[in-house]
Amino acid sequence: MSAIRLLGAATVTALAAACASTTGATPPLRSASPSPAVVGATPTAVAHAEPHVMVIVEENRGDAATLGSCSADPYLCSLATAYASLTSWYAITHPSAPNYLALDSGGTQGVNSDCTPDGGGCGPFPGRDLGGELSEAGIPWVAYMESMPSACDRVGSAGDYAQKHNPFMYFSANRGAACAAHVRPYPGASAMSAVLDSGTPPDFVWITPNLAHDMHDGSVTEGDWWLRANLPAVLASAWFAAHGTVIITMDENDASPSGTCCGNAAGGRVPMLVISANARGRGAIATRGDHYGTLRTIESAFGLPLLGNAASAAADLSGLLG
Repeated sequence: MSAIRLLGAATVTALAAACASTTGATPPLRSASPSPAVVGATPTAVAHAEPHVMVIVEENRGDAATLGSCSADPYLCSLATAYASLTSWYAITHPSAPNYLALDSGGTQGVNSDCTPDGGGCGPFPGRDLGGELSEAGIPWVAYMESMPSACDRVGSAGDYAQKHNPFMYFSANRGAACAAHVRPYPGASAMSAVLDSGTPPDFVWITPNLAHDMHDGSVTEGDWWLRANLPAVLASAWFAAHGTVIITMDENDASPSGTCCGNAAGGRVPMLVISANARGRGAIATRGDHYGTLRTIESAFGLPLLGNAASAAADLSGLLG
């Protein structure tokens, strides 16, 4: 394990602990006014040995209700225009949980409902997932879950937090001694920005907004506001400048129960945005793919083995990453 990775892991743990106290500091988005969109910020880069990848997963609305309209989500649409938008990207199935598992592990683990490992009737599973792979490789990572009561909380749901949108808790390898360092409540934009601008930030970051902000219970407009309030600081960070990529996608398309692609995906067409220096200005891209292609892209970026259906995924978007 490299010295950089050891330092990164230590810093993630320390900074995440410091940030946890700010979890409740972000004001309710439903009553706030959007801040201006920041698409073209040019941060100062710092040298780093690994790529930086962030995944943000939205909920349910699908492509037509978001990027297909843009009346309710102008910020998301501005990102799709300024960077790369995969216009033929598909979810795997319905409902939510198996799609999150597909994104994280290359398979649905036999799940065909929104069952959860803590009181919900399925898992935790002994198999491998992206979190376990990153840990085994010594790559610093953190999964932020907005409104999660506490780090590594073993609860199926609490307020606007839903464990069915937290795939890392479905795997035994992520639930051990290091769980609280990796699976944490989202601390808010300012605290996360401080982590990203530190000398040794996590190389991989996952963010699940809460049910009010991921378009599940809230509207497309509320989800767009959350992105506008939280993403500009990421795009202006040294983390993003150092080979950074942000992927914004969606678990499934409720309006398209049978939309298919690639032999595996039957969860409908979903938004798939890739935001990076290499994706800047690419706009709409017709390459067909699915959640397994997303996982393949991430694993390839970090030199990790391809899990499950990621090995046969129809598309690899590595050329778009920062």
